[in-house]
Amino acid sequence: MFPVGNFKNISSGFGEMNVYDKKLWGRHLGIDISAVAETKVFSIGRGIVVYSKLHSGELSESGEVTKRNWGGIVIIAHKDPKTKKVFYSLYGHLGRRFVKKGDTIEMGGLMGTIGKSLSESNGVWEEEHLHFGIYDGPFHGKVLPGYFKEQEKGENITEIEYWKEPISFIKSYNPKNA
Repeated sequence: MFPVGNFKNISSGFGEMNVYDKKLWGRHLGIDISAVAETKVFSIGRGIVVYSKLHSGELSESGEVTKRNWGGIVIIAHKDPKTKKVFYSLYGHLGRRFVKKGDTIEMGGLMGTIGKSLSESNGVWEEEHLHFGIYDGPFHGKVLPGYFKEQEKGENITEIEYWKEPISFIKSYNPKNA
């Protein structure tokens, strides 16, 4: 199941090198699904919400972006029915979150809506979109990044091999047996 039913396009792909505000952010660890604010976002499978918070961005008094962030973000733990391995789906830039940490959600369960452009809830990004990622590495209860930028040895927040291309992953994932 795809997390957004009615969307415009995929505006940023998995693994793309992204530059914002003339700064290299690194490799994109998910896909950006463009859709209008308040578009409903659904869980790709049955799971338990392990993270649900607002990480707001910031605007100056003159309206300039001073900090971009996730906005509303939800991370759900799932179990792959084939491998029995736990993986995580990540949903960022949510205007509203209808789930909290500890909630169980079913496949297709409504868990939020896409945030409005340049709002706290979308992390003050111009584009209204959902950042959607799939992660199968260790999760320690902290927010996961949206980008991977090669750092000095031992300084990386995450490892790129833990991230999966979301569209291919969804095509191979069969949650009906979970």
